[in-house]
Amino acid sequence: MKTILILHNPKAGDEDHQKKELIDSIKLKGYQYQYASVQKDDWKKIDGDIDIILVVGGDGTVRKVVKFLLQRTLLDKKMLISLLPMGTANNIALTLGLSYNLANLLKQWDVNKTRKMDVGAVRGSHFKNFFLESLGYGILPKLMRTMEEIETSHLKRSEDEITFALHTLLGLSSTYKAKHAIIKVDGKQYEGNFLLIEVMNICSLGPNLILAPNADIADGMFDIVLLREEQRQDFISYIGNVLTSKTKKVPWQSIQGKQIEIQWDGSWVHIDDELVRLDKSNSTQIEARPNILELLI
Repeated sequence: MKTILILHNPKAGDEDHQKKELIDSIKLKGYQYQYASVQKDDWKKIDGDIDIILVVGGDGTVRKVVKFLLQRTLLDKKMLISLLPMGTANNIALTLGLSYNLANLLKQWDVNKTRKMDVGAVRGSHFKNFFLESLGYGILPKLMRTMEEIETSHLKRSEDEITFALHTLLGLSSTYKAKHAIIKVDGKQYEGNFLLIEVMNICSLGPNLILAPNADIADGMFDIVLLREEQRQDFISYIGNVLTSKTKKVPWQSIQGKQIEIQWDGSWVHIDDELVRLDKSNSTQIEARPNILELLI
């Protein structure tokens, strides 16, 4: 009998109810279980009996769990990871086409049918990091910094938060000053003034912006989106279309690559949902590490 570790990021004020629902559903399917809240300090005490880790939360929770798992040694037991999306944007789940319903998710599980996932290894002059979703420069880090300064407690639903972020991004799109960058993708160089550079492992990021619709989490490659100054109006039109649900088709092409070096004439890069301040050299190396994770979907 498989043992499942439920790693849960509960919503405020509703932990006991959510915990009971999760455990009841797992028991109903005949699994043994352990439960831990990632908001408490002891969740990292994972014993050798665990077969599957069920991460219940948003993209930030997934990253938090994966960061810990990547620090384990080669001798530690490998565990399958499954995701029950309960965050705001849930971009990883969107790319994977996962169910938001636990009963349906459990029904789909087949330990003989798993999916690998690549991870991005990142190295700057003063930091090392990784990403599951994307790494980027320009208007998206600007959006993240802007949203940190805005009071959003009145937004109760995920849909409202996403819509608010899209409207904020639309406003920034007209005024954000493009910055110079040099990008090398597997030896080929691109240079110019860019509004946005995104190295994508999944299809979407932030407020469900599908910037790289053909991205594949297990092809050993990243989709690199380079949005130049002269494409500003295309980007503004795209955000408007997303807001009005007209179309989410992107009016640009992405570049595929495994090894990327980026020199950015700016101060910030986002690595998934984390903002990192760049130093004066502003050079970052990114490498695709294939098949690091195994997902049960």
